[in-house]
Amino acid sequence: MTAAPWAALLIATSIPYRFLQAIFLDELFEVGENAAHYGHLLGGTANLTVASILIAFFGRAVYARVCRLSIARGHAPGREGWRVPGAALASYILTGSAAVLGGFLSTLTLLGPVVAVMFAGLAIGTMELNERVSVIAPFRIILRHSRRLAIPFALVLVFFIAILVVFANLAFTFGLGVWLASAIGGFDAPKWNALFTTDNRRYMLMLLAGALVIIEPFWIAAHVIYVRKAGAQESGDDLRAWFEELRRAS
Repeated sequence: MTAAPWAALLIATSIPYRFLQAIFLDELFEVGENAAHYGHLLGGTANLTVASILIAFFGRAVYARVCRLSIARGHAPGREGWRVPGAALASYILTGSAAVLGGFLSTLTLLGPVVAVMFAGLAIGTMELNERVSVIAPFRIILRHSRRLAIPFALVLVFFIAILVVFANLAFTFGLGVWLASAIGGFDAPKWNALFTTDNRRYMLMLLAGALVIIEPFWIAAHVIYVRKAGAQESGDDLRAWFEELRRAS
């Protein structure tokens, strides 16, 4: 119900952020301990990444709203899918940014990234429950839906395995493409074989970014459904859709 065109919108808004994120990490690994001497390079990429994440947040918000409306109506919504409430979007930018920051700060820990991913999923799942702009209320709503940690943790585990599967499939697809292209005259196969290899750090990061982009529509939909099944209160849009269905039935 949400694949066309809404999943395409989500992917289009996520690609710049994921690939800029991969480039930034590659640059950071490249300069290593000399990062302080490459402030302009890293700062420029970081600024672009921060700008692109706002676009990604908007795409996620629209897609999460479309998923919720689709569940309520039984079919994909029209232009009303774009009408993300301002309070909900602002609240998600706050909680989503907190999840991203927490994930980066806890990268070297074992449990921290898992908690950050769980928090990010609940943040997008509970987005439209925020009816007023507040600094504290969005976190309270997330906390209320995190009392049963078994399902959010299971979702993290399932999607972690899914990312590995997609990563492997992308690597196989690129490898197959290079092998097929090697039969074309004039194609510099040795050069491309050196680029599409596990020894190329940027290539591996790009594969990971691509896997995250492909998985993201399913990840958002799963958390929207989880929050709804957990007893989230229906919004005005759900009630209006219900009345429209009753009117059509009569």
